[in-house]
Formats: sequence, structure tokens, C-alpha cells
Amino acid sequence: MLTIKTSAHVPANRHRRNFHSSVVSTGAPLARVGGLRQLAEWLRLFDAGSRRLWLEMRWRSHLGRVRFAQGRSRP
Repeated sequence: MLTIKTSAHVPANRHRRNFHSSVVSTGAPLARVGGLRQLAEWLRLFDAGSRRLWLEMRWRSHLGRVRFAQGRSRP
């Protein structure tokens, strides 16, 4: 198995003849990578939705405090 950690391992940092990047040389199983990307995207969407709901709740709470303060200050 060919393992290259940095470009310093390749002389002059050029493409080498007869070297092909593959699953074996990179160690990234392609079937799992797609699933992990999809999972990460679902988590990102869930986080965005949760934040939106939290901000909406905070805004309504703020408006309630403002209206209450306005009602108390009126003669």
C-alpha cells in the first residue's frame, strides 16, 4: 500500500508515472463517504432549523417584554 502523508514525500512534488490514486492508496471507502456526507447535511439542516425556532422564540419573548414595559409606562 502506498501512503503519502505530505507533498514532501513526493520528490519535486510532481506527478509520478504509474501512480493512480485509488481507494486503497487514499484509504477513503467511497460507499461510506457518501453516507457520511448525507448525514452531515441532515445534521446541518437540523441545526439550522433548531436555531431558527430558538431565534423565533427569543424574538416573541422580547416583544412580550417590550409590550409589557410600554403598557406600564402609559399613564
